Amino acid sequence: MKIREQVVIFPDIHFPHEDKKALSCALAVLEYVKPKSFLLLGDFAENEEASHWKYQKVKRPRLEDQLKFIDEELELVNKGLDLIDESCKKAKVKYKICTEGNHEIWLKNLCDEHPYLKKQYMPKIAFKMKERGYDYHPYGKYIKIRNSKLWAYHGGHYTGVNHPRSHLQNLGINVLYGHTHDSMKSVVTHMDGAKMAFSMGCLCNMEKEFLKNRKTNWSHNVGVLDIFTNGNFNLNTLTIINGYTSLNGKVIHGHL
Repeated sequence: MKIREQVVIFPDIHFPHEDKKALSCALAVLEYVKPKSFLLLGDFAENEEASHWKYQKVKRPRLEDQLKFIDEELELVNKGLDLIDESCKKAKVKYKICTEGNHEIWLKNLCDEHPYLKKQYMPKIAFKMKERGYDYHPYGKYIKIRNSKLWAYHGGHYTGVNHPRSHLQNLGINVLYGHTHDSMKSVVTHMDGAKMAFSMGCLCNMEKEFLKNRKTNWSHNVGVLDIFTNGNFNLNTLTIINGYTSLNGKVIHGHL
């Protein structure tokens, strides 16, 4: 049996609130592996200024003023995506895929409220996904990772304490997702063999204001997916600690 191709996977970055050390390490992994495909698992943008949550307790500013804040945040997110583009270019990545996250659709919600904004502020346009070469999939859509028996989407359809098992019970497929910021795996045996669900961690700053100092089980992760010639696969969910991880017996440090 041979490995047909590899995919490197980045979960929930939340630019501009990324963890710089964790992201730098993930970029180093991408450049080290030199995969054929790269998968951005959604919530790559925080979109705080477009969030409905932000204005639950305070008055929303005039749209003109709100757009100024949104534009500033979009510029920072795009600078973050530029870093990923540079590493993908160095690694000679051939295919770039993105599964839209719930944070990205906050921009969509704003455009639904003000339809004339759609030509500039729809996520696919605001983040230049076509120009960057991404195959961009809308929020909630399950995609089959090419040449594999594994499906992926951003996450959020099934939650609870053991959300990977909930995915298996409801979907009956091998599935990979982010959204929860924690790293978990569940396996269920079907008549046609075992099915697995994987929840990946994140690459964002874990000190979120809305957590109010609550402790979490979040982890920094980057995924390396090996796809065999028969479509079976092996997912290595690498744990990043203080800007470093390991793969194939090699310690990989970020540039920070």
